[in-house]
Amino acid sequence: MKKMLSCVLAVILSSLLAGCNSQKGEKLCSIEVLDAAEYNRVAVLVQQRQSDITEFFDENNWTETAKPESEAVPQYIITIYQEKTPTVIKQENDEPYEKIMEYITYENSKTIKVSISKNLVHGVAADEFLSVYYVGSEKFFSNLSVLSNA
Repeated sequence: MKKMLSCVLAVILSSLLAGCNSQKGEKLCSIEVLDAAEYNRVAVLVQQRQSDITEFFDENNWTETAKPESEAVPQYIITIYQEKTPTVIKQENDEPYEKIMEYITYENSKTIKVSISKNLVHGVAADEFLSVYYVGSEKFFSNLSVLSNA
């Protein structure tokens, strides 16, 4: 069941990030990094291309792992927003980007929780079916450290 969930999550993530490209007529992405303890914004990267996001996260070098122990303390919340698809009907307060993914890192740990936004999945889906835990790569944590200290 967990392997199937990982495969489904990988397919959804790939298709979502495929839209995060800056070529003409294609969508851009924005990345927001928050300090999990204080919910203070640490960094924001706007108008990112898919290659930039792929390089930043380095997910090809991540391995799936079990949920961290209950004592694990969240360190950073990284949210990816994708440019919305233009529609004929305009909504009030229509934001140009929508949340598609959320990553949570933990203090003194290489574990990362990856969650798909519930807004993208029609119907009711429990968090356990939209989240998977990974051990992140050294490159990702190095990129995150540079970004959070900038």
